[in-house]
Amino acid sequence: MCIVDGLGSNPSESGNATKGMTNLERAISLYPNTLLKASGPEVGLVDAKDAGNSEVGHNAIGAGQYIKQGLALLNDAFATGAVFDNNTWRDLVANAKKEGRKINIIVCLSDGRIHSDIQHLFKVLNQCAKEKVTVSIHALLDGRDVSPQSAMKYIKQTRDEIAKCGVNARIATVGGRGVLWMDRYETDTRVVTNGFGICVQGNTKVVSNIEEALNAEYRLKPSMTDETMPPFILEPDYLIKNSDSVLLLNYRGDRAIEMCNMFDKGTYLNNDQYYLIKNCLFAGMLLYDAELGIPKKFLCPPASITNGLTEHLCKHGVRQFTITETIKFGHLTYFFNGNKSTPFDPKLETWKEIIANPKPLKEAPEMRAREITDGACYAIKTDKYDFIKLNLVNPDIVGHTADYAAAFLACKVVDECLGRLIECCKSVNAKLIITGDHGNAEEMLDAEGKPRSSHTNNPVPFILIGAGSIALNKMMGLTNIAATICKLLGVPVHPKFNPSII
Repeated sequence: MCIVDGLGSNPSESGNATKGMTNLERAISLYPNTLLKASGPEVGLVDAKDAGNSEVGHNAIGAGQYIKQGLALLNDAFATGAVFDNNTWRDLVANAKKEGRKINIIVCLSDGRIHSDIQHLFKVLNQCAKEKVTVSIHALLDGRDVSPQSAMKYIKQTRDEIAKCGVNARIATVGGRGVLWMDRYETDTRVVTNGFGICVQGNTKVVSNIEEALNAEYRLKPSMTDETMPPFILEPDYLIKNSDSVLLLNYRGDRAIEMCNMFDKGTYLNNDQYYLIKNCLFAGMLLYDAELGIPKKFLCPPASITNGLTEHLCKHGVRQFTITETIKFGHLTYFFNGNKSTPFDPKLETWKEIIANPKPLKEAPEMRAREITDGACYAIKTDKYDFIKLNLVNPDIVGHTADYAAAFLACKVVDECLGRLIECCKSVNAKLIITGDHGNAEEMLDAEGKPRSSHTNNPVPFILIGAGSIALNKMMGLTNIAATICKLLGVPVHPKFNPSII
């Protein structure tokens, strides 16, 4: 199975960086194919307008069954009040009420609902108003899952909510999510230490008018997205102080874990730096990694995903090989395996990580697609494995730059790799699934014709090669892939799996 990350289906050619993928188009014309839902309730999100993402997509494919994901879980917890009816919240409040202390909220400030939901911030601010707690907000600008230059919209909304509910709160720091805190898989841990440097140590300039500061950056770099916005301090007296409470309001785990490890264990800091936060009371919105216990304190327990595809295949002795590059390695292992950090059976699961290309994406849109394909083809020809899965990351990662030319080249390289995979599988009579986990590169212009960097709600293709002229069910979803793989392997379908596509 080749998961082409960020490959949605879009009949329009306008802003569609996938339209030059001739091997993909040829495969669709020659082999059984259908479209799969990859957003909304199908992948455990709240409603149809919620675009899928790599975390929920891989969770859904690997689970083979409907599960509630972070946003849906938290919405339930907010609706019932459970998010504030637990010892962690009570401890955060009690600590913040001590003299000279406050709650610091670190949050991706947007309504993109991939890593966070600004409505959750508003609910927390209202609760803090009731509890008479001082709040400091450390706003991570998005520009990736929402419009590229929309930061002021969310800053204004937040200030309006602060005034409306009467909470003693300030937006203390502002900076792009790609600059502060939100690294993943230790791709660039400087992003985490930059967050510490700005929000704790105050290592950047203070501005009195954030709108003027943002507009000055936009004028200087017209193609800049908020994701890479340099940081600013708005309220020097509201930085994170030792013994403060700190709440990470993001709910997606991949870009949360490094923050948690910094506050919980001092990871990435020297002793002098860790001394500045070691007495903070830190909590996350969710338990992002149940197996490793990250973070130590959290407000809402995550969904329990059991009897997923990998676990089921291991029980039936299926030899499995997984390969992708660093930036999606956790998706194809941790998320695919139901939020489990280690193999179910190391004798049956082989994981291969291809280290990311250090060059900027616009200079190297090929990333590591060719090396991943090399590794997959080698695994296919060794006959050591029964089920091989890979992720070609380019349409998603380069699509997030909002640079159409770079994304088009990225898709062309992936298409080249798909051609190689098809021929390799044919040479050994292997069956090949080509699919996506969510959309991105197929729709890089918004309704106004402006560059779009975020995920889409489009369905994803599902192509089955090497299984003959087999009939496929129409408009199913990512959770139907697991049962399909079982049928192709001749393995009994787990009774909890959603129906097969074949």
